[in-house]
Amino acid sequence: MVALVSVLILLPTIAYGVGQWVKSSGNPVLGPSLNGWDSDYTTAPRVLYEGGEFRMWYSGGGGPTSNGIGYATSTDGVSWSTYVGPVLSPGSADAWDNSSVALGSVLWNGTAFMMWYRGTNSTTYQTGAVGLATSTDGVSWMKYAGNPVLKATAIDQEYIANPYVVKTITYYMWYTGRNATYSKTSPYTEILFATSFDGINWVKWPHPVFRPSADPTTWDSGSVYSPSAYWNGTIFWIWYSGLGQTFLKPQIGIATSPDGSTWTRFPNNPILSPGAQGAWDSSGVEQPDVVFSGYGLMLYYDGLGPNTGGRIGMAQPPQGFTIPEFPSIVLPLLVVACAAVLFRKRNKRN
Repeated sequence: MVALVSVLILLPTIAYGVGQWVKSSGNPVLGPSLNGWDSDYTTAPRVLYEGGEFRMWYSGGGGPTSNGIGYATSTDGVSWSTYVGPVLSPGSADAWDNSSVALGSVLWNGTAFMMWYRGTNSTTYQTGAVGLATSTDGVSWMKYAGNPVLKATAIDQEYIANPYVVKTITYYMWYTGRNATYSKTSPYTEILFATSFDGINWVKWPHPVFRPSADPTTWDSGSVYSPSAYWNGTIFWIWYSGLGQTFLKPQIGIATSPDGSTWTRFPNNPILSPGAQGAWDSSGVEQPDVVFSGYGLMLYYDGLGPNTGGRIGMAQPPQGFTIPEFPSIVLPLLVVACAAVLFRKRNKRN
């Protein structure tokens, strides 16, 4: 036990680079098509990197009733080739998700891609629910027959969106939610938490795990939403969107947690802010997603401009920002070691 704790102490500490993340000179890296299904907006990028290839899934739309989830690939993370048409669309007329589908998150479980997405309809799921779809190639998706896998309850009955899932020994989901205390038109949202052994059957945490800042002068005191998460072996990280009391111009921040439910805000937040007046992202930045690649740590996000639909940009951390990789076996070993010590002590007392 002592040896294991000593190993943890000797692991490298987290370094915090100071300042804003550096936006790519190639921004926006993915925007609406000219006349396609996603001609109005491209948002909510979710990116995986493996074998020198980037894969991106994103939300898109081309009109008041046209929406779906698209797919694109890249070799450098900046120049993207989009797949023709959405790879996931709203369901049939009687489906729970017949009005809209939106990301969400995607992960590879070793045998297939798993996608959790928000779906709505005009009757039973107006405020949203979470569905699951699977794919072997990232293009052809099969929706789970038992959808939706996460439905509204008292804690989130006014709004559910942006489910983001990380798998360690079990599945962890963070998502945007709002309860009945706030009206449907209120921009106030919190980040909620759920866990699952299979990615299908979820147990919700009894209260929000990440709320707007209590200081009304801060950039994220009005609303927090759209988390994306990463597990480095010992610590959970989230990148999240935040709004101040005016509920204008969203920005992006970071928080860390040892267990997924208790969070500490990054001291240098926000790490990404809107561009200068006239820039493509001058009205706000939101819905971040981080990927580790051969080009380093890359943050994908929505950029909002005046009188334009959302487009997707990329940024990288300032010098000195690192997230050390810890073996994922460390925490389970520590739990086992602690249990063994307690077991021996109990036997001695007996």
